[in-house]
Amino acid sequence: MSSQEDSRRRRREQRDARNRGGGGVQTSQPDQENAMSMQNAEQRRVLRSKYRQLKQSIAEDAEELSRLESNRFHELVEKMDDLHKEVQKPREQIADAEAVMNLTSNFLGSVKGSMRKNGTSPAAFISALLGTFGNRAVAADDEAVLEVDWGKLGLAVSGFLREAPGVCTMLGPMNIEPKVRQAHAPRAKRIRPTEETRAEEVRDQGEAEAKSETDANMETMFNILRKVKRARLDALVLNRESFSQTVENIFSLSFLIKDGRAAITYDKDGTHLVAPKNAPSSHDRQSGQVTNTQFVFRYDWTCWQTMQEKLEAGAELMPDRQSTLDPLLQPSQSTPIRKHSRNRGRESRNANNPENDGDDVEPEDAGQRHSKRARGR
Repeated sequence: MSSQEDSRRRRREQRDARNRGGGGVQTSQPDQENAMSMQNAEQRRVLRSKYRQLKQSIAEDAEELSRLESNRFHELVEKMDDLHKEVQKPREQIADAEAVMNLTSNFLGSVKGSMRKNGTSPAAFISALLGTFGNRAVAADDEAVLEVDWGKLGLAVSGFLREAPGVCTMLGPMNIEPKVRQAHAPRAKRIRPTEETRAEEVRDQGEAEAKSETDANMETMFNILRKVKRARLDALVLNRESFSQTVENIFSLSFLIKDGRAAITYDKDGTHLVAPKNAPSSHDRQSGQVTNTQFVFRYDWTCWQTMQEKLEAGAELMPDRQSTLDPLLQPSQSTPIRKHSRNRGRESRNANNPENDGDDVEPEDAGQRHSKRARGR
């Protein structure tokens, strides 16, 4: 109790010191942006070094976190909160998130370990084995040694192995001859081509199609935002039927925010909201009145499943995009099929033309006339 009272007193003193130093005046948004830009690389490097020391302390104090009488968990959380106030860039945000994840994982592991202590420990299991299957033996130095009767133990557990005793035999006939490996025919020598040809370059239209699909998805999302004025982030990007389409919706939303056509805010409950806005002009960007900031948005398969559980069914705003099939290939041009028969001569017809009335087919005795002319020559 004394340690908790000391921590509360320290927080009260820090709060009073901040109030005395700041004079109770809240800083505006431009002042916060100027303070963010004034943070140099050296300060960020020192902050990342403090986060590394914090993660090392979390790893070293894993056993102390599992003790009920220890106040180490509260101390680490307070230190993490103090470092979080100095975070302003994405790189430090990642270090802060990793520290929170390490502390949570270690604390969860300690809780699970304390729950498992109520079960059978390895030492109790070995003691039970020695008490049931142990035999007293006399060693060379006349000292009693407790040994395990492995035969008795094997008979006791043989019923759980479910293996029927039997005779080991070889299945199959005894006169099987090994297969003779066939000799491969020598490979014919390849003749190098005399003429050099260059393949025709085919341009891929996939990138242009993907860009057009992204633009269409952005336009659909912006029209939905203009219609509903303000929407929840999960309801705007979630697609229950497809994880990939959910990622594409997040990708389109990032472009809208980058262009200044949408903004992300949050209410008093911490729910993230997305609202449309007018994009700033190029003059405002060049003059410095509008600045771009970045943040890290982590999303994976587990987040998608959790979002489905938290959001009511039917609250999704983005429509489901059906996959477009490639157009069927056009039938190729018909080519004439030539047949050569020793008795009927040579025939030529169009196999893919059903209206062929046999005008191109030579008569049956044409082959005989050709053969007579060849013999006369």
